[in-house]
Amino acid sequence: MKVIVSRRRGSAGYAGAGFTLAEVVVTIAIVAIALTLAFQSLNVSKLMAAHTRNSKLARELALYTLGQIEAGLFWEDIETGRSGIYEDYPNFSYELALGDETFLEIDPDEGPFDTWAYREEQRRLADDYDQDAEDEEIQPYEEVRVKVTYPAIRDLPNEFILERWIPWVQVYGEEDELDGDESLPGGEGDETGG
Repeated sequence: MKVIVSRRRGSAGYAGAGFTLAEVVVTIAIVAIALTLAFQSLNVSKLMAAHTRNSKLARELALYTLGQIEAGLFWEDIETGRSGIYEDYPNFSYELALGDETFLEIDPDEGPFDTWAYREEQRRLADDYDQDAEDEEIQPYEEVRVKVTYPAIRDLPNEFILERWIPWVQVYGEEDELDGDESLPGGEGDETGG
């Protein structure tokens, strides 16, 4: 039997020699989806790393603030300086709550923050606290809470709250130290002074 081989090369002869347009489009689509997912996961990883860094730094700053309170560095400012920012980290702020006090809740949908009203409210609360403190007897320990707020990343939480019971004397100082310098030698009431 004789096989006839056609020397004419038509479209049927080149069909198996390369890729069709559909195969190329599917391949490009698969590569594009894979690259998109890879870049998205890389971006999410960066954001999570930044959030983890901020939350760890907020914990360290909260411990630092509690250490300052325990060391007595807040004795003079404990009534008025209950919030502030950190010098080396201007995006991180702290707020203190002593005893049964609560933190100031700010609703982000309220609009702009009125600092004047906030200061007046803080002054009023400090006056009320002073009146309550006079009626209150000294307790052995005071509950101190520090809330550190840092920049928000997406919808992740952006605050860290640390609570510790600290001896009353370390928070407010000794009664003699707070009353003034009358007990110091050489003062007005001292008879031995020159």
